[in-house]
Amino acid sequence: MNAKYFSPVLWLKLAAAALFAGYLYILIKIILFKFSEVNVPLLGRLLLEAADQPHNIAYRWQFANLTPFVSIRQNVAGLPHMHDTINLFGNIALFVPLGLFLGLFVGCRLPAVLFYALCVSFALESAQLVLAMGSFDVDDMILNTLGGAIGYALFAGSGLARGRQLRAGTPTGRKLV
Repeated sequence: MNAKYFSPVLWLKLAAAALFAGYLYILIKIILFKFSEVNVPLLGRLLLEAADQPHNIAYRWQFANLTPFVSIRQNVAGLPHMHDTINLFGNIALFVPLGLFLGLFVGCRLPAVLFYALCVSFALESAQLVLAMGSFDVDDMILNTLGGAIGYALFAGSGLARGRQLRAGTPTGRKLV
């Protein structure tokens, strides 16, 4: 198909999908690979190892933080040390784009954004546990979900959210039936 047949809206959707894919790649690179190169064969080997030796997952589970706000309190107490600052604010900042993407391109409302941010965070925390590429921490999930909410708030507070509501049919965004 010739490029001249693509509408501007299609180009915008393709660009948004490419940006979202890039964001997910960066998210995985930071959370699972700690800024090092993404190594798919390594993931495969670690997954096979986890399947062959499930007792290792049970062992790592013993060191997981399942009590809310424990590591958050530790990070706040440790401010302004670099590790605590990065752990606290980095977990929030990593998920701000997710809230923006979900609000802007998918049209999700806040409850859905919170749900999706929590699910993505849970999947990444679980991957860290299973693949032995980090530790499971419920506080990371709390901070990640907060980041998604902040991203959605940035979207909702922008003129973009208002424009979407007006295009939906009425000044309040509710369609008249």
